[in-house]
Amino acid sequence: MSCISCSSHDVAYFEGQGIPTANVSTTEFVEAARLQCTTLGIPSYEVVTVPHPIIPLPKEEIRARADAVIDTIVGRLVAESARAAAL
Repeated sequence: MSCISCSSHDVAYFEGQGIPTANVSTTEFVEAARLQCTTLGIPSYEVVTVPHPIIPLPKEEIRARADAVIDTIVGRLVAESARAAAL
């Protein structure tokens, strides 16, 4: 099983339990992530995407890519948690 398949299964499980998630994928694997989410019953799930590749990059570039999506990730986790707590 690939990393994207495992993370998509985790997303489906936790989202099904009402726990917010943020599945992150590089552009190379985003279609696989979307297909997995659709297959697992969450077709409208939005995968957080960063440019591919990651591995050969220096730490500074990896940090810049993470910085570009961190607000999206935190926003999903916090906003969904707050919404669930209000219910």
